[in-house]
Amino acid sequence: MFVCSRLAGSLSLASLVLAICLAAQPASAATALQTCSGEPRTHGADSGVDLMTPPNADGPTEVLAGLFVDELRDIDPVQSSYQFRGIVTVSWCDPRQAFDPRDEGIEEKVFYGPEAAAQIERGWTARGFPVNQVDDLKITERVIRIRSDGMVSGDINISVRLSANFDLRRFPFDNQQLTLEIESFTWNAEQVVMVADASKTGFSEDFEIPEWTITGVRAHEERVDVIRSAEPFSRFVLTIDIERKSGFYLWKVMLPLLIIVALSWSIFWMVDEKFGIRVRTSATGILTIVAYQFVASQNLPRVGYLTLIDKIMVISFLLLGITVLESYVVSRYQATNVDRAHRIDRAARWVFPLTYASLIAIVVLAAPT
Repeated sequence: MFVCSRLAGSLSLASLVLAICLAAQPASAATALQTCSGEPRTHGADSGVDLMTPPNADGPTEVLAGLFVDELRDIDPVQSSYQFRGIVTVSWCDPRQAFDPRDEGIEEKVFYGPEAAAQIERGWTARGFPVNQVDDLKITERVIRIRSDGMVSGDINISVRLSANFDLRRFPFDNQQLTLEIESFTWNAEQVVMVADASKTGFSEDFEIPEWTITGVRAHEERVDVIRSAEPFSRFVLTIDIERKSGFYLWKVMLPLLIIVALSWSIFWMVDEKFGIRVRTSATGILTIVAYQFVASQNLPRVGYLTLIDKIMVISFLLLGITVLESYVVSRYQATNVDRAHRIDRAARWVFPLTYASLIAIVVLAAPT
């Protein structure tokens, strides 16, 4: 590279040097899969060529994979699943499939629908399947292309329900990561390696999810141990980043909850009312919070931790419970020391709102990101 940079300084040789320097750079795995060098071979029942084994006998066959998200539906934290629809794009080099375009009269063979399914059965494929699927995979469209140099590519339109792990500790202000994991059922990592194709990975902006916004899509390959084999397998992992639209919970759950708690503080101005009247006001607020908690829990699985909205409701519940205790103390002093009872109420007018706001700020800021 040092020699290349010195020679590049010469204007007369700039173009030649640039070409030599670029040719010297190693190609990435994704780039290398775009071309397939191989002589046309005869194959079939009498050729002695086994088309059902991986094309590369000297090492793992690299399968370039991309996944485009067309639609996401029914994102369900309670069932820990979501509905995925998209296009899987795969390509690999199989010199055994190469042909002479002069004999065939075409540069590329294209197979659609049933013909594509039959071609898959006749030749080698990675035999990939979604590892985290919940229901049966549905294939609505399929296209297989075979170039004259042996490059095989496929576009498959799939629809499948997938399992997902939801972290709801920041609910309803949470971000989630949905995954689609694909690996070969037959060939281990020494035979087939999945290579993520960033150029074929993305998502459509033409659809909307009522409660969510897609913020990004990315893909990578990882090696995993599976129970069916002593050898690790290569797995293609698509990660879809989504962010919850929290407006529903903010305006229809949390804001009314805050108003209910604030209205319960009206007892601090009932300086001459009896204990029973003050307690009824607090009890109404407590029962309302319990009702809101039931509503919020219907959209959540039975997780073993408190979500952010759970913590806010617990704080609201405890503060309302303490108002009952404050009313009891004030009622006891009203019979013996009216001035002290009034001082307690006046102090509570400031202490309770400040405590409530501080506790909510702490749980929001301390919630994991």
